[in-house]
Order: sequence, then structure tokens, then C-alpha cells
Amino acid sequence: MKCGLKRTAELRFSIAGRAGIASTGVYLNPGESGNLPSGEAYLAPVEGTAVGEIVVDGSIAGIGKVSEPLIVTLEQGRIAGAQGAEAAQLLELLGEGDGLVLGEFGIGTNDKARVTGNVLEDEKVYGTIHVAFGSNRTFGGSIDAGVHIDLVVHQPDVYIDEINILQKGRLTV
Repeated sequence: MKCGLKRTAELRFSIAGRAGIASTGVYLNPGESGNLPSGEAYLAPVEGTAVGEIVVDGSIAGIGKVSEPLIVTLEQGRIAGAQGAEAAQLLELLGEGDGLVLGEFGIGTNDKARVTGNVLEDEKVYGTIHVAFGSNRTFGGSIDAGVHIDLVVHQPDVYIDEINILQKGRLTV
């Protein structure tokens, strides 16, 4: 899978054997839970497979809206570098351990949500994607890092098995 933005950034990772989760906001059975607003589809990428870079132009959990695009470079599934005004703050939040591992990929599906700087809403905005670094054990991954930080991207192109499913943030399938 690759995610691209308005520049030539490309991030690839495997989702082999990983099930996607639809967060609809409908909780009918005892014990079900989630966060509101809802409206996303997400999964845990296969650890160690992410390579490339992603340009974050929305928001970052614990930081808010980014003041300028943040470029995050990944090698062997981990952050290898970050450039931009909020780069040092992001790296400090993630620490030096498994917080640097790509733990989540999600697509926003809520057409009423807006990017406000609160990532719980921002990651749900229709036409965005988000990646998170750190823990993913609760939804199919193997990382328990003690941290989970989401980063939101506006209007990406997304491909699964070379099939374009999002073009500039609009569903194509």
C-alpha cells in the first residue's frame, strides 16, 4: 500500500493478514466501545514493513494542527527522521523505543467532522488518512509501546495492491 500527497512522497507497507476495522460509532452490545465522533476505517500494518516518507499537513495528537508540512521518513517500519516545525516535538512524544514503529493506518469517513487540532475528530474527517506510531495490540498488531500518536494527512492518494482507492481524498471505488 502506498500513500501519496501533493509532492512525490510515497509510503509503502504490508497489510498481509491484517483485518480492517470499521469504526461506525454504533455500539449496540454490552462491552462495545470506541471514541466519538466516529467515522474511520483502520488497521495495523505489518510491523517492520513500512518504507518511504509521508507528508503530514493536518494535525498531530498532543500537538494540534501543524504550522507547516511535516515530512516523516520511515525505514524498516520505524521513523528514521522527521523534518518540519513540529518534528522535534513529535520525536519527543514518541520516545526512542517502539513508539517510533508505524502502528496504524486509517482512512477518515465522517463527512461532518472537521480538522480542528483535536486528533480524535481530525482523523475521522472524510478525505483524510492518518498514520499512528506506537501501540497497536488492541487492534491486531504486536506493538505495546505505551504511546500511540496519530498524524493526519489531507487529500491523499491511496493504493491497495496497485488499485487506487482514494484520489486526492475522494473514494474511487
